[in-house]
Amino acid sequence: MHVLQRPYVLLAITTFTYQFAFAANRAILSNFYVEDLRIRADQMGLLTTVRETPGFLMFAIVALTMRFAPPRLAAVCIAVMGVGFAGYSLAYSFEGVLLPLLVFSTGFHAWYTLNGAFALAVARQGQTGRTLGRLQSIGLAGSLLAMGLTFLLIAQVGYRTWFVVSAVIVLAGVVAIARFPAELVKRSPERIIVRRKYGLYYALNFLEGCRMEVFQAFGIFLLVQHYGIGVQTITLLFAVSMLLNMSLSERVGRLVDTFGERRTMTFSYLALFLVFLGLALVPHRDLAIGLYLIYNVALLFSIGVNTYLKRIAAPEDIRGSLAMGVTTMHISAMVLPPIGGVLWVQYGFQTPFLLGAVFIALSMLVTQRLPRPQRAPAPVAG
Repeated sequence: MHVLQRPYVLLAITTFTYQFAFAANRAILSNFYVEDLRIRADQMGLLTTVRETPGFLMFAIVALTMRFAPPRLAAVCIAVMGVGFAGYSLAYSFEGVLLPLLVFSTGFHAWYTLNGAFALAVARQGQTGRTLGRLQSIGLAGSLLAMGLTFLLIAQVGYRTWFVVSAVIVLAGVVAIARFPAELVKRSPERIIVRRKYGLYYALNFLEGCRMEVFQAFGIFLLVQHYGIGVQTITLLFAVSMLLNMSLSERVGRLVDTFGERRTMTFSYLALFLVFLGLALVPHRDLAIGLYLIYNVALLFSIGVNTYLKRIAAPEDIRGSLAMGVTTMHISAMVLPPIGGVLWVQYGFQTPFLLGAVFIALSMLVTQRLPRPQRAPAPVAG
């Protein structure tokens, strides 16, 4: 057996139910905002900032919760997520959704910092990759099941009931992770590393955050609010994107390994630049759907940012540098979505995507400073 069986089963239950609940909410949230709450673009920008604030502050939150046993803390985090999910069902206005969103996001980001430690704890020596892959597959199965059921049932049960259903389902994960053996999980305090030699890595993360926050705030919002796309189509779109990512992610990884970060990331940024320009300048419903799918495929190449760090960083610096990268990425969430929302209201839906295209162009320029991959020296004849 390549895992510790009982702890693995508990973690698998948690992973499945968490991913199910998260996907069920993701599939309907944008339509809920637009159709039920009548959220405007400027309000959507503010909601994105509220959602990302716990991520920006997460290392302070982690420091405050270090004394709790990881299984107990994980159970609390997932329960907090469930409370946020259920809270959506009670929201009837922009102001009313702020608290449930903040509650959900705090639980989500806190669990995000913990789940890797649990996955590593259940794997036996030499079987880590296989264990992580199986857990990822279990999570994807939960997500796909949630999207399938959403597609079939949402017209009958409605958004508010579906929020409550996802909150109830995630409680199974709370019960399971609370029973996880505490002595298996080894946690070290998170620390942020800031070194001048990793400056290019931080810059790329900041620009990635700028692009990500614009699209997260307004990508699906554009499809729902501007083009009137229904929740079943949005759910199907999420499912297709997930299946594309599952089938292409390993191939993209091989391309990054073969051609290096500079070439592959330049290609992906060019594709993303055209996606943002297309969304802004060619207002067509079917084209926008296709560009959304292209965006998610091109996004796979962002692994190059972390493979670059792996190549240049000392082993003892990697975890702290990754932490700094995540923090840097969240900086833009504090300002860009509200600015994009105001630009949408004042000048039209095109402006946030044009702004995003500017940041992608900057990413392309910064990427040209990445070193080329080292070629192995040719053998000496003799």
